[in-house]
Amino acid sequence: MKMSGMKAKSFFLFLAALALGLVPACESRSAGGGDPAPSVAAGPARTLPPGRIIFQSRVDGRWQIVRLDLATGRRTQLTRSAGNNNHPSFSPRGDWIAFESTRDGGETAIYRMRADGSDQERLTSVTDPCHSPCWRPDGAAIAYDSPRGRGYEIYGLEIATRREWQITRSIWRSILPHWSPDGASIAFTRNEFGWGVYRMNADGSGAVGIATQRGNCRPDWSPDGRRIAYVSPIADGKGDIWTMDPDGGNKVRVTLDSASYEYDPAWSPDGQWIVYQSTPTDKKRGPWSIWAIPAAGGKPVRLSPDGVDDRFADWAP
Repeated sequence: MKMSGMKAKSFFLFLAALALGLVPACESRSAGGGDPAPSVAAGPARTLPPGRIIFQSRVDGRWQIVRLDLATGRRTQLTRSAGNNNHPSFSPRGDWIAFESTRDGGETAIYRMRADGSDQERLTSVTDPCHSPCWRPDGAAIAYDSPRGRGYEIYGLEIATRREWQITRSIWRSILPHWSPDGASIAFTRNEFGWGVYRMNADGSGAVGIATQRGNCRPDWSPDGRRIAYVSPIADGKGDIWTMDPDGGNKVRVTLDSASYEYDPAWSPDGQWIVYQSTPTDKKRGPWSIWAIPAAGGKPVRLSPDGVDDRFADWAP
């Protein structure tokens, strides 16, 4: 996928200057909108580390998977199917990408491809919709959610054999799994009289709520396993990126822009940054753009150029 010449040149120059620390990151973006900043320390000025980010972007009316090179600002389209391709997730070694797609004309299924977009293949064989793939830390399996029987549950799939198994068994809707770095636990979103963030053992036992107030959702474990990033509307009624300890303690608000919705956090490999999506308009329609912010707090950096709709980012290991 290509941007116009002027837009691509401007975006490249912006990222290059940012990497050199020559311009402030997103100085026009609101830093709080008058809301208090509970448990947030304004971190020191930081520059983005080199690396790759993947996300879904609307291209000619369809969702396609796109890769962004942070060192050059180059955007590369990885999927070109007739269906929608959503929610990409890098494997632990960064050599594969799992994603969901409707390319076969039926319900959404889980696919994978190599990091360069080659060798695209379907993983799930069931006819039920399958969403939100997340890799197990050993790279041998993924977890995802699917509505079967009584409602949405979380399932596992072994890559080599395609063996599937059910992880959650609950009357409550359970979605958006994310494995802990040691593989022992899974953080996920559950609706028990309202959305909340929960943690369970990898076999589905021992589920406990760790952020269950008022619509918390979409957890993502830090690379060292010490923190979980998630979305909470508790501060501004919309949605901010927060972090907390795995037991639910020490909750910290990271993004402070009360004029926008901020969703779907993902950590950088060094645990120093969080990438997320933001929109100042309608969270159901967008358009959204991809941003990054120091995990300790600070000024966010816009990674999407103007005029695009980018969502569900993930950082390459």
